[in-house]
Amino acid sequence: MARRSRSRTRTRSKAPPTLQSLLLLLGLLAMVWLYRNGYFDQLLGSVAEELDAGAQRAPELQDGSTPDAPAGPEPVVPQPAAPLASAPVAEQTIETPALRGYAGPWYQLYFTKPTYPERAAGRLAGLDETIAADIDAATQRVDVATFDLDLPLISEALIRAQQRGLGVRVAVDGENLAAPEVAKLTGDLQNAGIPVFFDEREAFMHNKFLVLDGNVVWMGSANLTVNDVYRNNNNMLRIVAPELAANYAAKMDDLMAGTGGTQGDSVLLSPTLSIGGASVVNMFAPDDPITEEIVARLDAAEQRIDVLAFAYTSDTIAEAMIRAKQRGLAVHGVMESRNTKGSGSEFQPLQQAGIDIHTDGNCYIMHNKTIIIDGRTVITGSFNFTRSAQVQNDENVLIIDDPSLAARYSEEFERVYQQALQPTRCGR
Repeated sequence: MARRSRSRTRTRSKAPPTLQSLLLLLGLLAMVWLYRNGYFDQLLGSVAEELDAGAQRAPELQDGSTPDAPAGPEPVVPQPAAPLASAPVAEQTIETPALRGYAGPWYQLYFTKPTYPERAAGRLAGLDETIAADIDAATQRVDVATFDLDLPLISEALIRAQQRGLGVRVAVDGENLAAPEVAKLTGDLQNAGIPVFFDEREAFMHNKFLVLDGNVVWMGSANLTVNDVYRNNNNMLRIVAPELAANYAAKMDDLMAGTGGTQGDSVLLSPTLSIGGASVVNMFAPDDPITEEIVARLDAAEQRIDVLAFAYTSDTIAEAMIRAKQRGLAVHGVMESRNTKGSGSEFQPLQQAGIDIHTDGNCYIMHNKTIIIDGRTVITGSFNFTRSAQVQNDENVLIIDDPSLAARYSEEFERVYQQALQPTRCGR
């Protein structure tokens, strides 16, 4: 009996693996495959700032590194990207691993260059360094209005400005205080004596602009966050123009008084300006009819329309683009993939109308809000192409007629368009 018992024991030890063991092995192999192909990066890091896009933040350790950052040699540190000097004749360019910049006759233009997968160790020479350097060069006043703020370089530069005796004001959307990074940095600003206004309305204080010394304006699509500077496609313009700066300073007064985002009289001092020979229209929502102006420009287009859209739910703007297509214009677009199937998205109606529109290929976020018309007009700013942007949110936009500027935006459109045709995976 004992022998038979031992024989049974030996036989059991040689039995094939159970179904549970096989499933466990397959699960482990699947996890390895997902990791090697970047899906963990995508799940943990493919996030946008805007709450209407399902916002989260990239997970970070206390030392600022991402949990999945690989060990390796120390990175080579490129030179910081200081603001470009104005170039009255030929354009200057600057290129870093995280930033592409141009200096035209009257503007400096910057596009972010997302990397895949994005790692904390690679966060060098980005837009945050450029803007922080400009804040450090200010001598009188710094105003910052940003939907979201989690960049230490920016908060530290603002504190230094306050310590130099400058007047510093900051406005942030209050809903983002739920994020520990935002709460800490804005708390540091307040502790340094900087007045910080938190917009607590249900609608967004969605602006992204700075005003320096009543002379320099930064504006565009980028929030002052890690995601928007290093992961997401964005654009920012730096313009030296006292009249334009006065418009944005008046908007900052409006925000700090708690009266921003309410429909009423426009705060604009100079709605239409001439800057360096370019015609510039400045508008703020919800006071100014931005949607109407965009539609008028689209209806006047003669050859081509290119659009980069993070969010696009405006029937009015979509109908104008469809009319342009029906007139025989070339109409092309790229839209953030996460927002193409949401409620009210115009992606499918535009496609069904024969418009050449694609989901974006950035595994993180394509965050631009830009329209280029006939290779000469650029519409850009914080304004998503949505009804809420027009009637609820606090937003800003510039409509600029300048072929040299439009050419740079067209080049960026082509880069984003080509990436839409060949999407990038975060793990590659």
